[in-house]
Amino acid sequence: MRKLLFVFALSAVFTIAAQAPQQAACDRACLERIADQYLAAMVAHDASRAPFAKGLVFTENAAKLPPTEGLWFTASGLGDFKFYIADPQTGQVAWLGIAKEHDKPVLLSLRLKVAKGQITEAEQQVIRGNLDEKNLNTLRRLPHTFSQPLAPSERVSREEMVRISSLYFDGIENLNGKMVPFDQECYRVENGMVTAGTFPGAPAPTPGLPSGSSCSDGLGNPVLKTIYNIRPRRTPVVDEERGVTWGVYCFNHRGLTEVKLPDGRTAKTYFSTPNTMPIAEVFKIKNGRIRDIVAFGTQVPYGLGDGWAVPSFR
Repeated sequence: MRKLLFVFALSAVFTIAAQAPQQAACDRACLERIADQYLAAMVAHDASRAPFAKGLVFTENAAKLPPTEGLWFTASGLGDFKFYIADPQTGQVAWLGIAKEHDKPVLLSLRLKVAKGQITEAEQQVIRGNLDEKNLNTLRRLPHTFSQPLAPSERVSREEMVRISSLYFDGIENLNGKMVPFDQECYRVENGMVTAGTFPGAPAPTPGLPSGSSCSDGLGNPVLKTIYNIRPRRTPVVDEERGVTWGVYCFNHRGLTEVKLPDGRTAKTYFSTPNTMPIAEVFKIKNGRIRDIVAFGTQVPYGLGDGWAVPSFR
């Protein structure tokens, strides 16, 4: 009898030990709560209110800073649009939304890496400037399916989601939208502007920007040859439940003044001076096809990269 009790007790100990790491893991609710703590601390200009690890690495628009500078110094509040991308498997969470800087709206895309309840990495893209209220309203009107979980039958593997996300940029570099698996209802929103496809209540694309009636057609616009390449590419956050990826992809512009069109004519480029645009891009992937694209991007000096990886030039 004693031996039997000992075996049961030992088994219970091993069971508890095996369950401990799972119970300690930061799930979706935990990750979103930490993101909210980070944002509240930033608005309060008080880094002590965020659960920062001792060796925190923080960047804003590719520049390494302490969490007292950049938007941490100027933030005055948050807007009325936000979206979370949670990846419990890697302990990361991304946040997409509207913030306020000196009471003026800015677009903010944020990634946090969490270990043992503490933030070890924080990177954010802040898009400043005179944001049109129409663009802000576009973000508020994104289709509700953007934030909905996918049915298990609609999901693909993490590896496939990352592959599809990168394939989109191959399509841009090759001006070939057919090589990218787009859903027929795909749309693209960049800094609040619709640049491909459409959805109910969406405003018309802004004149003069590379755009298309569909996501596939938009990648065939020869003016996209303004882009030299899209390197580096990172897709660190994968939300399997919602079918969403978050990554930063650097659009490098060498400074062309014109590009040659397929019919032999030439067209002016939209960037005639060198710059790099690290763009935080979110893809909703349903049934192995890109359904929604939302991107926040800004300009940094040419070749600077994203602050986390070294750019490569072909």
